[in-house]
Amino acid sequence: MEKYKFTQEHYTMIVKAIIDGYREYIRHRRDRESKMIISSAFAWTKGNFIESEIAATCKESGFTHIFSKAGPTWQYLQFVDHETKSLFLIRNGRYFNPTSFASSKAPIPSKEQGKLRLYLHELSKINQYVEFSPAYKPKKIQQESNRQLSFLYTEKAVSEQLELFKSKYESFHILTYTLDAAQQITKIMHYLPNPSDRIAYEIADLSNYISGAELTEEERSVIAPEREDFIDPDAFDIGIFEVDEENN
Repeated sequence: MEKYKFTQEHYTMIVKAIIDGYREYIRHRRDRESKMIISSAFAWTKGNFIESEIAATCKESGFTHIFSKAGPTWQYLQFVDHETKSLFLIRNGRYFNPTSFASSKAPIPSKEQGKLRLYLHELSKINQYVEFSPAYKPKKIQQESNRQLSFLYTEKAVSEQLELFKSKYESFHILTYTLDAAQQITKIMHYLPNPSDRIAYEIADLSNYISGAELTEEERSVIAPEREDFIDPDAFDIGIFEVDEENN
């Protein structure tokens, strides 16, 4: 499993980009709040700021990015390290359960219940030949909620891309960042998801790489926890469901 760790240089670069992207997001939210009568929609842009910063920073080390859609309009990025043939993406740790990384779903129409599959699980099949070590298996954690909402896509719309990924890359990784009660990034983890048991194995705890993540009282007030019914886009995943070709 050690061979699936990124280099220290890459870890430092990625963690710094996550922190810088988050701080840029806060700066924009503070600016919009002072200039707009209503600016709550900016709460949905955190992931875009973080991923954009990673894309810009990692480009210097030969990493590339791939645009991917989660819903009709919301896009996110997947990142590629061509040297190691690794594909990785960034997730909000609040909505990520390493002991069941791709099984939590919100209710869907019963007629599709048996056909639903998660995009994360499909991508994890890139790791079908990885030998997972029990030593890296995470302890079961208690999640605030085990339900994850989903945008639905037809299998036809994504199957070709997934097959291409499985033939092109040798490993698929998930990096997560977690905010504390003060809305500061205090934890960043590196996982390798196993398609067989649907467990994301801990590859590295990158929290020691975090620097400059402290926020001022003013910054914290701008991004104070939203209303209880607010849903962060990071809570969504892409569901894939089969359709009857004869009805298309």
